[in-house]
Amino acid sequence: MKKTIPLTPMAAALAVALLSMNAQAQQEESTSKPGTLETVVVTANKRVEKLENVPMAISVMSEQEIQRTNIREIEDVVAMMPSLTLNSGTTSANNAIFMRGIGTVSVGIGVESDVAVIIDDIPIATQFQAFKDLADVSRIEVLKGPQSTLFGKSAVAGAVSIVTKPISGPMVYRASTYLTNDNEWRVNASAGGQLDEHFGLRLYAGKTRMPGNFHNLTDGKDVNGSSGNTFMAKLQWNPIESVQVDLTPRYNYQENSRGVTAVNGFFLRTGSAAAGTLVSTPIGLDGVYLNGNPQLPASVLMKGINVNDPNNRNVRRDFPTGLVSSDRGLGLKVSWTLPNDATLMSITSWSKYLANDFRDQDFTDQPTIAAAGSTVPTIGNYQFGTYDIRSKTQELRYVSPDTGTFKYVAGLWLAHNEIYRHFIRGYCVAPMTCNANSPSSPTNYYTDIYNTNKAVFGQASWEFLPTWTVTAGVRFNQEISGYHYKRNFYTDQLDEASFKPGPVGVDQFQSYGNSDPATTGKVSLQKQITPEWMVYTQASTGYKGEAYDVTSGLKAVAAFPVKPETSQSFEIGAKANLFNNRLSIAATYYNSDFFGYQQNVTYVLPNDPTIYSQLNSIPHIATHGFEIDANALVANNLNVNASLAFTLPTIEKWANGPCYADSTNVAVSGTKLAANGSIAGQNSACFPIAAGSTTGVQNLNNSVFPGTPKIKLNVGATYDFSIPTLPYKGFVNANVRYQSDYLTNINNDPNARNKAYSITDLGFGVRTSDDKYKLSFRINNLFDRFYIPNANASGPSSFRNGPTATSPQVTANSWVPPRDVFRYFSVKLDVKY
Repeated sequence: MKKTIPLTPMAAALAVALLSMNAQAQQEESTSKPGTLETVVVTANKRVEKLENVPMAISVMSEQEIQRTNIREIEDVVAMMPSLTLNSGTTSANNAIFMRGIGTVSVGIGVESDVAVIIDDIPIATQFQAFKDLADVSRIEVLKGPQSTLFGKSAVAGAVSIVTKPISGPMVYRASTYLTNDNEWRVNASAGGQLDEHFGLRLYAGKTRMPGNFHNLTDGKDVNGSSGNTFMAKLQWNPIESVQVDLTPRYNYQENSRGVTAVNGFFLRTGSAAAGTLVSTPIGLDGVYLNGNPQLPASVLMKGINVNDPNNRNVRRDFPTGLVSSDRGLGLKVSWTLPNDATLMSITSWSKYLANDFRDQDFTDQPTIAAAGSTVPTIGNYQFGTYDIRSKTQELRYVSPDTGTFKYVAGLWLAHNEIYRHFIRGYCVAPMTCNANSPSSPTNYYTDIYNTNKAVFGQASWEFLPTWTVTAGVRFNQEISGYHYKRNFYTDQLDEASFKPGPVGVDQFQSYGNSDPATTGKVSLQKQITPEWMVYTQASTGYKGEAYDVTSGLKAVAAFPVKPETSQSFEIGAKANLFNNRLSIAATYYNSDFFGYQQNVTYVLPNDPTIYSQLNSIPHIATHGFEIDANALVANNLNVNASLAFTLPTIEKWANGPCYADSTNVAVSGTKLAANGSIAGQNSACFPIAAGSTTGVQNLNNSVFPGTPKIKLNVGATYDFSIPTLPYKGFVNANVRYQSDYLTNINNDPNARNKAYSITDLGFGVRTSDDKYKLSFRINNLFDRFYIPNANASGPSSFRNGPTATSPQVTANSWVPPRDVFRYFSVKLDVKY
C-alpha cells in the first residue's frame, strides 16, 4: 500500500512564495529572437563563446531542460547524456563517471578520476563529491575528449562543467516544490538580482528527500534513497566599473543509502558454458545455507523475500549501507576589465568534505561471524570508514579581448589536496590470529594522500585566413605527491589512539615527495565553409598523474606509485546552424587511446593461492565512435532535440587480465585443471600464472572494455500552446531514451551483461502568461518498462545447496535499481516574482 504523501513541503514552498508577493514581477531577458532557437554559450575555452563556434565536441544541458526533466543529481545528467555512463559502486563513494566509454573504477583514494567535474571554474578534489544535489544550476557542459590543457590532469578523458545561475537584472524571487507518488519530495527557494549599481546577491536554499525503492523488512524502513540540505550564496560587489568581486559560500549535507543490493535470482548451474549446455535451475530457500553453515539457513537469513522475483525490492539488513557527508566551501573571484577590454581574473577556493561510509557485508540481519572461542555466530559482518578531504586552489587567468583575429587565454594554477581515510572491515580480535586471510577478510587501516599541483597554461586561436582558424594550447604541470599508510587486522581498535599498526614494510608504507612533471596540449583547425556551416579537426593529449594503491590489500610489491595514465585523441567534426537559426546540428567522429590505464584489478603471485586486489596499469585501452547532437524548432511552439552516441571501447593490450568464475569448467583426472589445461572453476581461457599455481590470468588482448553500451540515444520534444479564453499557457513534453546491452565486468564474464532497454517519460502542465506560476505533471517510465541496469551487482555469493562447505554452490543474482526502473508520477509547482 502506498503511503500518504505529506503536504508539508508544498506548504513550505507556497509560504515562501506568498511572503514575496510584494516584489514586482520581472521578465527574464530572452537570449534569442522570436521564432529562433535559444543562443547557447559555453566556457569550454575559459572564455564565453557561442557553442556553434567552438571547435570541440560539447553537449549542453540548459536550465530549461534541467527544470523540464526534474534533474536533481549527477546520475540524472548521465541518464540524459548519451556520451556519459555511470559505473555504480558499493556506495556512492565508489561511483565513477565514464565518458566515451572511459572512466576510473577504484576503491582507493590514491587514484584520480578520468573525468573531471568543475563547478563554477573550481574543480572538485574527488569525483564522488559530485554525487549530491545539483542546486541552482544554469547549465551543464559536457566537454568530450582530453581536457588536460585547460582543466588539468584529472580531465584525461573529458570534463563535466557545472555552471550555477548568475546575478543579473533586478531582484527575482523563486520557490519550487516537487512531490511524487512514491514519497519523494523537494522544496527550494531562491532570490537574486542587483540591489544597486554596486551590489548584487543570489541566495539559494533547498531540501530534498527520496526514501528509497527498496524496503528493509528488518526495521520497516525504505532504503536505496537519498536526502540532502543545500545552501548557496553569491555576493557580488562592483567597487568601480571595471572591477567585480564575487564571494560564493556553499554548504551541502547528504544522506545516501544507495548501494543496498537485493537478491533477484537464486539458482543452480549445471552443464558447460563452453559446450553450450549450461542450464540454470531456480531453487528456493529450503536446504540452502550461507557458507554451507547449518547454523545459517537461507530460510532465516532471507525470511519473507522471494529470491526468484526479478524485481524483488525486499531486503533484510541490520546495518546501514551508504554515505553520510557534509561539504562546505568558499570561492572568491576577482575580475578586472583592463583598458584594452582584456580581463585579468583571480579565482580562489577552499573546501572541506567530511563523510562516513557504511556497508552491510553479509547482506542479512542475522549474525554471521562467531566470536573468539565460540562456534555460534553472534556478530555481523560490517565495514565502515571516514573521509576527510581538504582542498585549496588558486588560479590567475588573463583573457584577451573578444575582438580581432587573434585571441588567447593564459594562466597560472596552484592547488593542494589532502585526503584522509580510515577504514574497518570484518571482525577479528585478540587472541584470534588476525590477518588478511582470516574469515570475513578483516582489516583496519589509516591512510592519507596529498598532492600539490603547479601549472602554467595557455591557448590561442588565430584566424590566419578568412574563414580559417587554428587553435593551439599547451599546459606544463608539476605535481608533488605522496601517501602514508598503516594497518592492522584488529577490528576492535576503533580510534587512532588505541590503534597499533603492524611492522614497517609489511603493514606500514609511505612514499612522499614524488615529482611528476607533464606536458599536454591540443591543436585544432577550423574552416567556416559558409556562415552557417563549420568543420574542424582536433588532436589533443591528456595526462593523469601517478597513483597510489592504498587499499586494504596493499602489499610491499605494490607500495610504490603506479605510473601515470596518458591519452591521445583525434576527432573530426561539423557544426551547423541552419534555416535562420531554427536547426542546429553537431556531428563528431573520434578515436582515443589510453596508455597505462589505472584501474583496480585482481592479481596473483606464483605459488600463492590468495587472490589480491591491486591498482594496475593496463597497457593500452582504446575507444572510438561518433556522436550527433541536434536541436530543431519545428514550429514556433514545437522544439525537438536528439542526441546519439555510438561508442566502441576496447582492451587493446593486456596479456595478464583477471579471470572469472565458471563452475562448469570442471577438473579432470583428479587434477585441479580442466581438459584444456585451464584452471578448474575459472573460465576456460584462464591458465595458471606459473606452473603448478592454482590461480591464473587470461589474455584480454583485443577484448571488450566494459561499462558502456554501444548505442545510447535520447530524443525529446516540447510543445507550448495557448489556452483559449484563459490567461494560461499549456505545455507538453516527452522524452525517450534507449541504450543497447553491454558487459559490466572487465574480466569479460558473459554472464555480467546488462540488457538493452528504452524508457519514455511524459510531462504536461500549465503556466500563467507572465510565468509567475507554473504547475507541471510528469510520468516517468510511462510504459512501466522493467529493466535491470546492473547485472550481477555485488551481493551474497557464498550460499551452498546443503549444510557443508563442499555442497553445490548456489548462484545468487543481485541488483540495485535506479530511480525510474518502476513507473512513478510527480507534480511540481514553480513560483516566480
